Amino acid sequence: MLGNSLRRRDFLIHSGAGALALSLPSLAPGLNQAERLLEDAFKPGAEPKYAIWEDLYRMNWTWDKTTFGSHLNICWPVGCCLFHVYVRNGIVWREEQAARTKSCNPDYPDYNPMGCQKGAAFNNNLYGDERVLYPLKRAGERGEGKWQRISWDQALEEIADSIIDAHLSDGSDGFVVDAPHHHCGSIGMSGAFRTSSLLDAVMPDINIDIGDVYMGALQTFGKMQSGYSADNLMDAQLIFMMCSNWSYTYPSGYHFLTEARYKGAEVAIVAPDYNPTMPAADLHVPVKVGADAAFWLGCCHVMIEEGLVHRDFVCEQTDLPLLVRDDTGKFLSAQDVDGGKADQFYHLDAATQELHAASRSTLALDYQPQLEGHLEVLLKNGQRVRVRPVFDKLKTQLARDYTPQQAAKKSGVPASLIKELGHKIATKRTCTYIGFTVGKHYHGDLMERAHHLAMALSGNWGKPGTGYAIAATPEEHITYLVAMTKPADQGGIDEMEEMERIAQQSVLAADPDASDEMANLVATESATELMGFVTPSLWLYNQAGYRPLYDHPSAADPITKKVYGDYLKEAIDKKWWVKDSLRPAADKTPRVLMLINHNPLRRKRGGMKMYPEHLFPKLKMLFTLEARMSSSAMFCDIVLPCAWYYEKHEMTHATTGNPFYTFVDRAVAPPGECKEEWTVIALLMKKLGERAAARGIQDFTDHFGMKRRYGDLHDAYTMKGHLVTNEDCLREQIKILSHFGVMPKDYTYEKFAKDGQVRVQGLTGRPLLAAANAFDPTKPFYSFAWHVDKKKIYPTHTRRAQFYLDHDWYVEAQEALPVHKAAPPMGGDYPFTLTGGHPRVSIHSVHLSNSFLSRLHRGQPVVHMNDEDAQRLGIKDGDEVELFNDLGDSRLMARTAAAVQPGQLIVYFWETYQYKGWKPYDSLLIGLPKPLHLAGGYTQFRYYMMNGGPQPATDRGVRAGIRKAA
Repeated sequence: MLGNSLRRRDFLIHSGAGALALSLPSLAPGLNQAERLLEDAFKPGAEPKYAIWEDLYRMNWTWDKTTFGSHLNICWPVGCCLFHVYVRNGIVWREEQAARTKSCNPDYPDYNPMGCQKGAAFNNNLYGDERVLYPLKRAGERGEGKWQRISWDQALEEIADSIIDAHLSDGSDGFVVDAPHHHCGSIGMSGAFRTSSLLDAVMPDINIDIGDVYMGALQTFGKMQSGYSADNLMDAQLIFMMCSNWSYTYPSGYHFLTEARYKGAEVAIVAPDYNPTMPAADLHVPVKVGADAAFWLGCCHVMIEEGLVHRDFVCEQTDLPLLVRDDTGKFLSAQDVDGGKADQFYHLDAATQELHAASRSTLALDYQPQLEGHLEVLLKNGQRVRVRPVFDKLKTQLARDYTPQQAAKKSGVPASLIKELGHKIATKRTCTYIGFTVGKHYHGDLMERAHHLAMALSGNWGKPGTGYAIAATPEEHITYLVAMTKPADQGGIDEMEEMERIAQQSVLAADPDASDEMANLVATESATELMGFVTPSLWLYNQAGYRPLYDHPSAADPITKKVYGDYLKEAIDKKWWVKDSLRPAADKTPRVLMLINHNPLRRKRGGMKMYPEHLFPKLKMLFTLEARMSSSAMFCDIVLPCAWYYEKHEMTHATTGNPFYTFVDRAVAPPGECKEEWTVIALLMKKLGERAAARGIQDFTDHFGMKRRYGDLHDAYTMKGHLVTNEDCLREQIKILSHFGVMPKDYTYEKFAKDGQVRVQGLTGRPLLAAANAFDPTKPFYSFAWHVDKKKIYPTHTRRAQFYLDHDWYVEAQEALPVHKAAPPMGGDYPFTLTGGHPRVSIHSVHLSNSFLSRLHRGQPVVHMNDEDAQRLGIKDGDEVELFNDLGDSRLMARTAAAVQPGQLIVYFWETYQYKGWKPYDSLLIGLPKPLHLAGGYTQFRYYMMNGGPQPATDRGVRAGIRKAA
């Protein structure tokens, strides 16, 4: 029997109680509870408590307080999951799904439980070894990992001086805010955007940078950000999952797939591999990597050939009845016929067999356009030309190139399955989810356009149970917080609305047939310039060493023989891209690079090689606002420690997919000297004023030629002290959203804090116009109802859903109509094709060092390959292998599986520092942008914030070799 002389800690070590305490989710509170419990047991005369392990277990379920929380690591366009956060002794030691989200109405399932294993294990990240607790300054070479702790004042002073120096040497183009990511939350992101706006910085667009774009939708509908709610799947009869894997990326919405099947819907997964979402599906469409367009075009041929086309829908909603000249391949325009408008086009009236001007202001028809045949037309110049409807050209092309047998050969999908699905699409209410992986394919736009064509022929949009995405997103709480010059209560919103109204009225005055959506996009382009947004591929091409990669002969289009640089020169000569888009200017050098929750050395294709070799040597200062020591933070000159989720007031970013805002409470104080991002930037603005005054400098000149005073920056950023903390900003954001009806009228911060979560009540502005449907919180949401029901025009060149792009570049590249084209041999001539995506256990790379989650996988970078391919190469499961191509090489562990398509290699996200020698598989990638996306002079070919422009993220389909490591 143990005597009372034994020390309590020794007893804990030698007994099972010590192991039990150490196994609690947080070591400190668990051990303290055990010690306090045992302290009484060792008092003289105390009776031993033999049920001590049970008491310890009970203490595992006690806490000092519970708050609401969520995670801002943006598993977008979903997220918004409400969690209970449990705090004991000032430490978050567990979180769990609140499961209190109500359905829109009793006829539809709710979203519960909302959450996943990443959220339920986040407390481990909060106290992980990678947390940065104090300002750090590099003490060795960049990336060497040597640091010295410095004060906040020293850190901000050095950064402020470097920005002022950059302004003196290179103007405002010398300061770059590199693609700030939403991981910092809507307030932190607003702070980054506001910084760029006030300092006239250059800011590569995060959405384009990471390839989360729908270029095919932009080309077809004139917009990208439309979407539906997850419960909209319940109204579908046939559901396609394309370029997506909800089992990994949308676990909170995965149950809608299974529940839709219970209701009778069929689910088809279009993917090369038998991916983890397949258990929730009925059909696997085993498409080759990047060959989705061929599959969809085969389905289109089936619908046309077998008379299944919804002709009234096609005639009304699309450009397929519009007439095209045989001689030039251009739409027949009024400019051709009688010298009228260049964008006035024509139908062939089926009844009169004469030209009928297609309305520019409405989709409504009081006549029947003809879809086939031809007509001789006399032009104004006396020339006679033959014209035919786009549909006639399409039908000919599909019959020539995309019969089920031909489509099967190109796509890898059996001809019988193409026929079966062609029939089903035409006869069933069909909904698709196209994941953001489509933007990572070189010809992802063609894949999308072919899909949208299938939906057009079958009449599958603008109705319940239809759609292609879930990303219609309220944005006013960010855009207004960025742009307002004074608080909402002082007229800040009114001032902004008046500016937007004036800008839109000027567009409508110039063209009375234009829509409010077209006018809004012009205003958005102006805001894009003012905030400093630029399309990232231009920034990488001009400043980060990517020019030789983009202009390599192997990257040329096989038809036009042109490379990125050829297209860019022509686009600049034609003034499609002007100085606001080409920053930093050719005669300027970036001197200061600011990161905020952005990890380009992991995220940027080829970034780990190109940034340190080509960009970093130009920089006098590289700093980051970060909560953790990411791969990119390791290369910074100064790291500023930031509060993380549960340590600051915030809210999630709602989308139509999960139409909720979730309150993120400050459950615990930030550790060490961590600060909220908004506060950090406010301090930097103040320091800029102080340092400029100390150096006798009053102002700097922005790229518009206007003077801006350093001494005014802090007041401008904080709205004269009104917005100092995250809580201040959150209160302001709630006022903004309530004003616009996105949150309930007169909704308050206090009500939000009590509710924990609030359903989106409506959409407004650009998101509303893009979705083209009023949001009703009592029903599932779907897009494009206004186009179908109200006959509202689309913001495209033809003012219809457009499948024929008669732009010179697209005609030359033989992409005027949707086609299947193989991607260039990115990486070289190698037998395997790389794909990837989000891992099961992490949102981006945030959770990859989480020790809890590491127990659920192999804990190191893995490449998944077909088992027969592996056997042929002498590779066994668990072997270390080398991936290689002309760009680089990387070592990973092999996982063999029959579920992987032969010739396919799958690598999910990993942090750069988790690879041997810091050589990630991203070293094999180039992110080759498609230069056709530089096209301009065409209504929907335009760049504005978060939309358009060639994305430098095309990594699916890169060629590679694999061998067993020596």
